[in-house]
Amino acid sequence: MVLDVETPAQPDLTNRPVPSVIDADEVSDPDGDLRRAELEGALADGAWSDAFHEWAEYTDLTESEITALADAGRFEEVDFFWDPTEGRIRHEVPTVTTTGETDADLAASAETELAELCELVVETLDDAYLDWDADSGVEEPWTEETFDDESPEE
Repeated sequence: MVLDVETPAQPDLTNRPVPSVIDADEVSDPDGDLRRAELEGALADGAWSDAFHEWAEYTDLTESEITALADAGRFEEVDFFWDPTEGRIRHEVPTVTTTGETDADLAASAETELAELCELVVETLDDAYLDWDADSGVEEPWTEETFDDESPEE
């Protein structure tokens, strides 16, 4: 069943703390190391919308549940970042608690559904929007061959 819902606003990836799954000591520049600006640009270029529409085709959530999550700002709370230690894009999903907009049944399934959306967003980013395989953002370590003591023959 295709749902008739508007694509919620994409997450704002700026001014976020270092994700809980990353050791803050391993990140020298959270903005640069986590590549959030690049990710946010790719989301704005269509990755968010593309992934959301695909997800909406198979989610178990109803239109009213998606609207309730959007009204509560849950879609905007998901986080995407480059994990420099694993060399891949990762995501974090907010904890969904029971509130005025979110009943207990929805709270129980919302985190799972949001995680599925995030996984689809990461897939979409990898497949169609970003090509970081060649440029993983991680500098190659120096080796002995980097600085060869031999001078070129003249």
